[in-house]
Formats: sequence, structure tokens, C-alpha cells
Amino acid sequence: MINVLIVDDQKLLRESFKHIIENNSDIKVVGCVTNGKEAFNFCNTFIPNVILMDLSMPVCNGTEATKLIKSKYTKVKILILSSSSDGSDVVDAIKNGADGYIGKNIGAEELILSIKSTAAGLATIDREVLNFISLETSDNQNDNKKQDDKQKSTVIKINDIDISLTKKELSIISMIVDGKDNKQIGTALFMAEGTAKNKITEIINKLQLKDRTQLAVFALKNNLI
Repeated sequence: MINVLIVDDQKLLRESFKHIIENNSDIKVVGCVTNGKEAFNFCNTFIPNVILMDLSMPVCNGTEATKLIKSKYTKVKILILSSSSDGSDVVDAIKNGADGYIGKNIGAEELILSIKSTAAGLATIDREVLNFISLETSDNQNDNKKQDDKQKSTVIKINDIDISLTKKELSIISMIVDGKDNKQIGTALFMAEGTAKNKITEIINKLQLKDRTQLAVFALKNNLI
């Protein structure tokens, strides 16, 4: 029997997940709480096999709760269950010990399978999040290794200064040339629309341009895509 704790601040979602899970005879919901602090306190009394953890919650969010619980109960598996559109939130949770991530739009059969897989020690990560992590890892490697940066990214010269563009930045530029808006770019790279807008502004400033139209023209003239 797999014992599951559901952590979500929305009552309707807690009850819905509980109903779906308890239709499976191999899994038992041992508790439902509303935030990360309550989840940690619950573990002090009863240690579940798997915790379904929302990210955005009051008092103590999913990332903080994951770090807190994993620091004391390393064997507890934590499966992030969230509708977050910001990939960085999910990556932070995984870096803090989460064993996997699934979206709240997941089907009933997939939810059950994800819980069983996580309990068995198998990583369960949404494909879009996996792509985001790959991009983040690539960028971090580029930042830490200047020599690799020249090999793994595009370096252009502006006013006799070498400017490096990472793979993710080049992907964003390519989508701008294709006419995609901030929301579409954010969805493609699994980040919030506001985050996508900030990334675009950073690229424009880095290349000493005025707007995304100049950026698109610059990209075509310099064969960046």
C-alpha cells in the first residue's frame, strides 16, 4: 500500500485528487493539508511514502516545504503537482529535492501511474520541464566555463566587444523573428509571460538595440538564426 499526503491550498483540488487516488486499491490518502508547514508537521507524526506537493501556497510554498521535509525525511518521495507556468519555480523545487513534476491538467490514469512510479524511485518529470532544465543546465555551464561558452554559444562583436548569446537566448531571438509574442515565447520555453518579456529586454540591451524589431533585423543581418 502506498500512503500519500496531498498538499494544496485549494479545497476542491484536494478533494478531487483524493477521490481519484482512492479509486485505486494500491494507494491510500493518509492526509490532506493546505501548506508546506502543515505538511512538515504531518510528517513529524506520520511519514507518507509520497507527497503530492503544490508549488504556490501561503505560509510555506512547495519549494520551501520540499527543502524542509527532505532535510529530515530523505526517504519521503515528493511529487510536485502544479499549474505553474514558470519553469524556474519547478527547477528550484527539483534542486531542493523534489523527485518529480506533473501538471495539474494530468489525467486520472497518468496521476496514478506517476504516484506509483515516484514511490518506486523512478523520476517523473513533465517533458516541457525536462527541456527547460536542459536549457538552464546549458546556460549555467556556459556561464561557468568561458572557453566552453565560446564553443557552445554564438559570439558576435559589437563596438569591438565580444557579446555571447546562449542557446536559450538564440531560441528566443529565433521566435521573435518568427513573429511570436511574449506569451507564445514563454509557453515554448516554459516560463511566465513576464519572465519572457524580461529575457527579451535583456537581450535587446545586451546587443545595444532599441526594440524587438531592431533585434529581428539584427538577427537576420548577422545570421543568428
